[in-house]
Amino acid sequence: MVQNLKSNNLKFIIMKNYIQIKILLLAFIFPYFTELTAQTAIATPYPETILLHQINSAEKERSRHAQNMLKFDRQPTGFYIEASKEIVVNVQTITPTADGAKPVLTVGTLGFNVGNRNTGTHHQLSEGVNTITSQNAGLIYLTFVTSGLAQPVGQVSITFTGASKHVRAPRYVYGVTTDAEFAQMMDMYQTPDVIFHSDFAIVCATREAANLYSLKENKDNWMNQLHKLIELEDEISGMDNNDPNPLHHRLKTGEVRYLLVENTSPSPHASQIGYTGYPNGSRHRYLTMFNTVNNNSWMLGHELGHQHQQPAYLINKSGESTVNIYSYVVERDQVERVRMAGVYSRTSATRWQQVQSTYLNLPIEERIYNMDDAELRRITGYNHDETRFMPWEQLFLAFGDEFYKILHRIVREEKITSGSNDERRAYLIWKASQITGYDLTEFFNLWGIRIMEDNAVRELLKARIYTALMRGNIEPLPITANEMVMTVTGQQRPEWIPLPLKGIKSSKPPEEVFDRTKWTITTSINGFPDANTNVGGDDPYHIINGTSDTRVFSFVKPGRTVTGGLNGTLMTAPVDYIPSFTIDMKEKAKFNYFVYRHRADNAHTNLRASRISFFGGSSENDFEPIRVNIDIPFSSNQTDFKVSFDEVEYRYVKLEITDWDKVNGYTIQVSDFRLGVETPEDLLQTVIP
Repeated sequence: MVQNLKSNNLKFIIMKNYIQIKILLLAFIFPYFTELTAQTAIATPYPETILLHQINSAEKERSRHAQNMLKFDRQPTGFYIEASKEIVVNVQTITPTADGAKPVLTVGTLGFNVGNRNTGTHHQLSEGVNTITSQNAGLIYLTFVTSGLAQPVGQVSITFTGASKHVRAPRYVYGVTTDAEFAQMMDMYQTPDVIFHSDFAIVCATREAANLYSLKENKDNWMNQLHKLIELEDEISGMDNNDPNPLHHRLKTGEVRYLLVENTSPSPHASQIGYTGYPNGSRHRYLTMFNTVNNNSWMLGHELGHQHQQPAYLINKSGESTVNIYSYVVERDQVERVRMAGVYSRTSATRWQQVQSTYLNLPIEERIYNMDDAELRRITGYNHDETRFMPWEQLFLAFGDEFYKILHRIVREEKITSGSNDERRAYLIWKASQITGYDLTEFFNLWGIRIMEDNAVRELLKARIYTALMRGNIEPLPITANEMVMTVTGQQRPEWIPLPLKGIKSSKPPEEVFDRTKWTITTSINGFPDANTNVGGDDPYHIINGTSDTRVFSFVKPGRTVTGGLNGTLMTAPVDYIPSFTIDMKEKAKFNYFVYRHRADNAHTNLRASRISFFGGSSENDFEPIRVNIDIPFSSNQTDFKVSFDEVEYRYVKLEITDWDKVNGYTIQVSDFRLGVETPEDLLQTVIP
């Protein structure tokens, strides 16, 4: 995406010159939100009025890319608030949302917990004037997202009024703010936190760290380097904005971004909730140019690599090794830029010799990829995660970058985001064989990556490999797997590598999940409105709106009376009614499974159904049984349950809850329901038989 970055640079530079001439008349327009007003002599805009456009949430984007970790979907304002001071904003709806979402104001930066500062307190905003007394200090962000199936169409105007006690923080906007202007901001705006941001990244630092490191940097060059790192990791992930399938497009510029912050954790880390954090001793690693005497690309490449990982093939003990698929391409780019010649090698010849003479010299049955870390270190004599990266490095060497690009694309297309350890191993072996066009079972076996416990998964994988070989869809490796494992290293590259990729380039999703946007749903009783508005409870559309948050529909249990909901609601349910919901899909469809979801954030078993029945109908009053009295696990924290059956065709479906905890609790809460059609032989997923 270098071309896009250069284009954005040009746009920013042109716009900056325009602002400097017309700053009293016009506001700078960001790619994500339109800033309507500007003030004072600083050219970088600090608008008091912001036109905020709704976007797809970080969770929705994580799901689109089938990745393991969230990014950051909050939009920086450049403002800061001290604890116990009031923020006063006036909210005006310009375009209503399709999903009822409301904008949120957040005080504090996610993961930025230096000085015991809160890492984000959220305040849902309502139409009109909102007065918020912040209990914590921090930078101010605005969020306006959709996590469901609805498209983001909402627009609101948010004005920080004259009564608000917010202040400006030093704010470096890529392509707009000059180094000299940022130094001026540091003198004028004495907040403890500062922020740097572009279309692709948001970086937060303490004033102390900014004085130590950022003031000395050419910040456009620094952010260009960060952009290049993200671009390389996106590229090996098979992302391409020119692809006709939007599934493979990068994060939309200026919306969801990568967040880098200082954090009090003892180690650099990536968090699933949406940030990468760097302790005091590593602050220079994320605030200065890398590929220097005191810095290199490894830390940032590694931590941002975690935010690219896909769980489909994240086998046990591979989290700190597969992440280096991404840091590998960043390091290679940096090394080859400096050397201008030669071939990049991540693992040294000494390390390869150690592993070949120890771990790879063990009897095959003793080679266990996920053996105890200390035991693997004892065997090889060095870091266990570096040993575990070697098979992934060999795939680079043997098949080239295209192997990983295709693998990542297929994972996205197949939407695989879970599975047991053996299921993930089987998925990896099967997909790697399909993509390369060679049976790689023995290659992975030699590295100790094999199906360890689940006989059903083992037999299904064997059947798939055998069938593919018989049909000519894959073929045996042209060299022995042992020859590949023992001879292919960064320093020893046999003339027969790289092998040509002969397999699949993309994949038809093994299942089609139906679009629910046109569905209508009715329930056998009104829902109970929870006192916590984030839970909902009374809107049946929470069952089919596609969100993965806490919102649910709450059936009051037959014969029970519940009080204390929103506005002190009291409800009594008839003794003889059956909790159920009916869906009109608006047209006939063929399907062979459904997924039922408990409330995701609450593990109380008394809130969960324990048995359900499922029906199909030609009308909303005429139903036939499809599966009845299905026992649904309710004691574990698993929330999604897939129920499969022979393919049927109906327009209407009905689900009845037939059993629940009759003693404890007052409601049965349903979070999500979806229908689909799958090709069972193409799946490795746990279903309720």
